[in-house]
Amino acid sequence: MTEHGLTEDALQVARVAKERFADELLANPDVHGIGVGRRRRAGRKVDEYAVVVHVERKLPLDRVPEGRRLPQELRLVVPDGQEVVARVDVQERAQPVPENVAAHGGVGLGGRERPVPGGMSAGTSGTLGGWVWDTVTNQVVALSNRHVFGSVVGKAVSQPSRDDGGQLPADQIGSVLRIGFLDAAVAAPVDPAVVSASVIGAGPAVFGTADATIGMRVQKTGRTTGRTFGVVDLIDYDSQHSGSHADLWIDGDDGDFSDSGDSGALYLEADPAANGGGHRAVGLHWGGAGNDGVGHHIRAVFDDLGLKVLAAAVPSP
Repeated sequence: MTEHGLTEDALQVARVAKERFADELLANPDVHGIGVGRRRRAGRKVDEYAVVVHVERKLPLDRVPEGRRLPQELRLVVPDGQEVVARVDVQERAQPVPENVAAHGGVGLGGRERPVPGGMSAGTSGTLGGWVWDTVTNQVVALSNRHVFGSVVGKAVSQPSRDDGGQLPADQIGSVLRIGFLDAAVAAPVDPAVVSASVIGAGPAVFGTADATIGMRVQKTGRTTGRTFGVVDLIDYDSQHSGSHADLWIDGDDGDFSDSGDSGALYLEADPAANGGGHRAVGLHWGGAGNDGVGHHIRAVFDDLGLKVLAAAVPSP
């Protein structure tokens, strides 16, 4: 049986097929990432879920060596004994890379700010995503990527970043407290006065999380490109970055969703009305690919590091 349309059953078939055939698909030397999203025809999304395969360059079938051709569909038997079929959609996309080298210029978020809100330059080179609650040490901590804050526990974290002229110890805002298996790290503040429970362009944060879904509109604030918007194009995205097999691929709007220096930014719901006026976090940005962005699901990050959202009692300027 083939599941068509944008039904929950069709989505589940695509997700199971992606997980079952992930290793086989990623073993193809032309493939650099796979995920689950809507199939495209002539570049436009159609109402059908598929296992989406990313390649650097998509060639006509007759120009692809037979041994490197990708399947057009994936067949598998589910636990109830039924055979299901998921479509495969090969798309030409740039390979994502971490965005922790600050680009020249930007929108003015590379300066010194006290207290420090999410979205500002921090670490060696990147963005402080926001402040969250650490359940291990029971304190407010700063969240970003491991490749932004560093992998050494106790390492000083500056704001602005060292690439943006941050000097230690004068500009230190915290010290690396813990790193995760994912590309994520938290830093303990040197003083409660450096904490701003907010994200630039989003107001008070981080007081809630949500599961990202295909088609969800999101925003992020990063050191270089500032506040930008996009749409969740793929879930369960696997490029094997930092051991994650279920990341988010964000389709940027007309301009760049992110650029070098934006690593560590949070993905937030773009529509605050969906949460009674608050922007819930859905992901943690770690890299860019052309106009698009890639990040870890926020709940995977929270589980990895033992984090939760801030309590309403935490003050926000």
